[in-house]
Amino acid sequence: MGKQNGELMKAKSPVELGEVSVNSNTQEIDESLSDEVYELLWGHDRNTIPTAVDYAYEQIWKQLVFSNEQKEQRLSDVSLAEKLGVSRTPVRQALERLVQDSLVRYDPRRGFWVRMFTIQDIHEIYDLRSALEVLALHLAAPRLDPADLRSQLDLLYKVREQLDQRPISLFLQCDFRLHTLLIRASGNGRLINYLSTLRSQFSMFQVKDTRYPKRMETALDDHEQILLALLEGNIDKAAEFLAAHIAHAKANVLADIFEKQETSS
Repeated sequence: MGKQNGELMKAKSPVELGEVSVNSNTQEIDESLSDEVYELLWGHDRNTIPTAVDYAYEQIWKQLVFSNEQKEQRLSDVSLAEKLGVSRTPVRQALERLVQDSLVRYDPRRGFWVRMFTIQDIHEIYDLRSALEVLALHLAAPRLDPADLRSQLDLLYKVREQLDQRPISLFLQCDFRLHTLLIRASGNGRLINYLSTLRSQFSMFQVKDTRYPKRMETALDDHEQILLALLEGNIDKAAEFLAAHIAHAKANVLADIFEKQETSS
């Protein structure tokens, strides 16, 4: 990847997402999806006129979340600056923001590195996610427009009809839109901002889950239960389904980590 071993970006483009595809028979995650996901998570907090730091942050964030790599890699601010066409200062500031978001780690002697998540990290991330998203759902329920819920349900059925084609981009679009709808409708700015940071940490796991068609099918079933319960006005049942959905996602990530450890041992 790139001119030097272990670099994040490729030399020709700061964001090349084609490599995220699982294989040649699978629909790829295109760049427009990474743009939409970033907008869904951070659009509410973006500057009207992005700075060089904002640009560098966004490009590196997309590559971290949508990259198919799963190993620790050093992030060279010199190389990134060259590939992004900006100076080192905004790149370093962007990397420092990513450290605060727990997507990058910093070693005073070795520089910036892609963050690798431990089993303890996964427990903490998903336990927090469950508590906060369920809270968001309860706050959002009186504000939700049934038309928006039905629109989301229509998109879900569209994805389900195409499951045999593994519609990765459409599935992720459906997934991120639903959770964003529930979170933003909470009307709690601090909750929205905190969940945006937390979602950055588990978004990469949502992307990797698309390697498994059965997981996509299960997630759609979970989403359908949540939406139908909300349309019926059964908020407690919707919250119960949401908590179960997040528990399923957590179990999948932990299974992947254990499998990876067994493979490498």
